[in-house]
Amino acid sequence: MNHPMSALKLGFISLLVLALCLTGCGRTEPPRLRVLCGSSMSAPIQELAREFGRANGLEVDLDLGGSETLLPKILAGAPADVYVCHDPFEDKVKAAGQWAGSVQVGHLEPVLAVRPGNPRNIRSVDDLQRADLKIGLGDPRYSTCGELFVHALQQRGIYDAVMKQAVLQARSTADVANGLVVGPLDAAVLWNFSAMLYPGKLELVPTGLDYPEVRVTVAGLTRSPQPRWRDAFLQWCNRPAARELFRKHGYVKMSHQGNSTTPK
Repeated sequence: MNHPMSALKLGFISLLVLALCLTGCGRTEPPRLRVLCGSSMSAPIQELAREFGRANGLEVDLDLGGSETLLPKILAGAPADVYVCHDPFEDKVKAAGQWAGSVQVGHLEPVLAVRPGNPRNIRSVDDLQRADLKIGLGDPRYSTCGELFVHALQQRGIYDAVMKQAVLQARSTADVANGLVVGPLDAAVLWNFSAMLYPGKLELVPTGLDYPEVRVTVAGLTRSPQPRWRDAFLQWCNRPAARELFRKHGYVKMSHQGNSTTPK
């Protein structure tokens, strides 16, 4: 014979299990925004992504890599919402018909860095022709920074004389910077933002070189799984506070500075 109390307990447990199942089934995961970000822009974008995610209750997944290595993912149709890159890669996205608007947040520009106090007395790019110097730069086959610098040397007619002193040509400006800060280099050609990562450990020397404009842009992608949040993130990056963040990280034009400067 069934005991009335046992039947009551069984009914209560069944109702509890059903309620838990309904509650669990009703839960939805927060939306996720996928941002492909060139490694040269990672620091400010990581900060902006955290703020945007907290303010809107969603997850922002960052896929970091070289702008040139992320582009093939976009062209192959990988699901992504936003592409953070520098010139000329936004134009390639436009040419492929996958561009859905963009905002400009800063500039990249090669700078010439030396050790604090400038012990080798390097005053201009012409001094890099001295045979007693060791110079590092980005490999122009892979580095836009290195490519721009080499092209500027060729236009100035001193390419051969300077490149004789190039003992390091690396794929990333971080490797070049380390060669100056902890390695044997006397001078290094870096992106402007890279110099800001080593306060008190290097000094910038005006080169007198003019470079083509290299914009940093945050571009929306047409195949975005989250077009609403894609557009919202672009608006977030278009705020004065976002551009100021990039400025603080060193994404500013520096070619017309008149004196040697030390990143603070």
